[in-house]
Amino acid sequence: MNFLRRPAFLVGLVLVGVVAIAAIAAGWIAPFDPVKNNYRYRLGAPNDLYLLGTDRYGRDVLSRILFGAGVSLRIGLAVAVLSGLAGASIGLISGWWRPADAWLMRVMDGMMAFPGLLLAIALAATLGPSEATAIVALTVAYTPRTARVMRAAVLVARALDYVEAARAVGANTARILAKHILPACAAPLAVQQTFVFAVAILAEAVLSFVGVGPPPPQPTLGSIIADGRDTLVEAPWIALAPGTVIAMLVLGLNLLGDTLRDALDPRMRGMLR
Repeated sequence: MNFLRRPAFLVGLVLVGVVAIAAIAAGWIAPFDPVKNNYRYRLGAPNDLYLLGTDRYGRDVLSRILFGAGVSLRIGLAVAVLSGLAGASIGLISGWWRPADAWLMRVMDGMMAFPGLLLAIALAATLGPSEATAIVALTVAYTPRTARVMRAAVLVARALDYVEAARAVGANTARILAKHILPACAAPLAVQQTFVFAVAILAEAVLSFVGVGPPPPQPTLGSIIADGRDTLVEAPWIALAPGTVIAMLVLGLNLLGDTLRDALDPRMRGMLR
């Protein structure tokens, strides 16, 4: 399938790409120091000097968003990778070794009994606010969902004819898992982690908004919104600008995930040509 022929893929790629490039280049393109106060221009409306205005401390909102987007992307990517590795390992063990399935999945079910965001907030509040804490808390919160997706994929893959044939000819477990099971599970795992990436960015913003994310003076999208919540009437740009960036990232990643799912689903290939 040619991804470039899919409008959803192109829109998602542009939305995520623009924010990612701007965040990577923040050190070069940010017009001001994101943590420097300038009380002479506090709550300044967008103008030629401050393109997105200033907050109640006179800090440039655009510069803070550029650096904050980098933090959100870094945390989201780390959570997607770490929860993917942990969830894939748990799901692989649970789906292949049946004696381990019962107790592993009961642990995952117990963790999923708590809303993921509330579990992450509780863990982050317990461990203390920091970027590493946010990554750990969100990884723990969203690993069970990846584990269940991986387990379901393994259960389907182990029943395939070529896997049964490999077992019949005496192939060892490690070879079967590496050569047959993991490649068959790669597609659903990749799609799942795309959505985890998006959810982690949104969840990180919530952690920062309630004060258990990366601590000040490090700017994050959630903390910028929190700074602007008391001035929504007189200075709405403080909260609206980072909120728009979060919406762009989440929408873009979801569009990319939808396109990837459609491309990797055999039932959809004929409809998309």
